[in-house]
Amino acid sequence: MTYALRNPGCHPAARVFQRPRGGWLAALLLAVFLLAILLLPGNALAADALILGRDVYIRATPQVSAKAIKTAQPGETYEVIGRRPGKGQPLYIFDERGDLWVKVRVSEETHGFIRTDLVSVAHEEFPSPRGNPLLIVNLRPTIDGAIQRDLWVIEKDWHYTRRLGPIEGKPIWASHGEWFICQVDSERPVKDPNVERTVERIDKFSADGRTRTSLAVGSYPVLYEARGEVYFYRDVGEQGEAVPPGLFAVNVDGTNLRPIFLLPERYRFWKEDGDFFVQAPPPILHASTNRISLWAFDRGGARIRFTVTLDGQIVEQRPD
Repeated sequence: MTYALRNPGCHPAARVFQRPRGGWLAALLLAVFLLAILLLPGNALAADALILGRDVYIRATPQVSAKAIKTAQPGETYEVIGRRPGKGQPLYIFDERGDLWVKVRVSEETHGFIRTDLVSVAHEEFPSPRGNPLLIVNLRPTIDGAIQRDLWVIEKDWHYTRRLGPIEGKPIWASHGEWFICQVDSERPVKDPNVERTVERIDKFSADGRTRTSLAVGSYPVLYEARGEVYFYRDVGEQGEAVPPGLFAVNVDGTNLRPIFLLPERYRFWKEDGDFFVQAPPPILHASTNRISLWAFDRGGARIRFTVTLDGQIVEQRPD
């Protein structure tokens, strides 16, 4: 899933979605603004552009029809060319199709452009507990003013790479390294015209990414490996229709999907904040006591913390 903006006043893990807006200029201006946010000090920026795809063409100009000046391979890095000499901000250019390109140095005399869906300027790494493979989340800016999190699996010292798709949050490895789970964007819109949001799934992948099992529709997965269960928020169904919101659980093999705690009627996982919708923070598992905390908003927008047992018995409810 892509998101429009993070509000500094929100919980660090909260997500924010913008109301739909029309117009090429508005999207472009928002994209430029978000690029500036991404490039502020403290963000996970790489010194170079890291090639993720195989047989990636570096082109003379930012168009797919432009002359290819070099073919790059996974694991290679290229110096990013800044907007101005001595400045660290990469030069991004949109082409006529809306694809985003970044400018890199091929040699002392030659510069070129690479599509940002095939290269990473900013990313996060999640190695397997066994050391191989490596998961990379590419933080990729898009034309609609979002930062998309594309998940890639890297194997055998970059001899095999594969893009698994857009995700939200971080992939979660099983302790033995044989599989991982993550929150995957289905790219299917929710049936609500007031918010730009898509249906999200909790999916389980084999370590090499070749086998994929859909566990449930939902967001913010939390793995409790000792019980073989995944806990998550759910407020829409498979087709994007609204369903009673609550904390749900599913077994790691995809069986026994069930509600743990349904929110009382006047509570929701989302609240309106001007032109934006803000999601409540993710649940926190307290494994030692077999309890889990979750957050929601009341009708007035106040954030409430619920603590329940893993059997769904409420332990505490208080303002947060």
